[in-house]
Amino acid sequence: MSIAALSLCGSSPSPRPVVVSRRPSGVLLVDDDIFMLGVLDDMLRDLGVTRITKAMGGMAALAALDAMPAAPELVLCDLNMPGGDGFEFLQALGARGFRGALVLMSGMDIRTMHSATLMARFHRLKVAACLSKPISASALAAVIGNMA
Repeated sequence: MSIAALSLCGSSPSPRPVVVSRRPSGVLLVDDDIFMLGVLDDMLRDLGVTRITKAMGGMAALAALDAMPAAPELVLCDLNMPGGDGFEFLQALGARGFRGALVLMSGMDIRTMHSATLMARFHRLKVAACLSKPISASALAAVIGNMA
């Protein structure tokens, strides 16, 4: 499966098993739901990712990003968050010149996710995937597998 197939908002990767040969050197998880942060953290650790930073919302994510000694290779970001939503975070991420991969996550409709993808690309961000919530382990494995 190609990254292009995963980039289409509303599409989901096939459930076939994905072999992860290379893991991102660092991941930033951005969501306002502590349960979702925990679930994603567990999924990433099951895939062998060990350097994970979690942030509750966009503002906390920017503070975490600015405090990191090196930028993460992958950012997973929810779109609908109070107090600094995903759209604001994407704009700030672009302004910081982030060059890693970006996964947009949301339970919102496909038009909103498509708009977020366009905005991210406008800010020169590399959108690796746009995943609908709830995120499945196979979808996340496909994204990680395609980073190699």
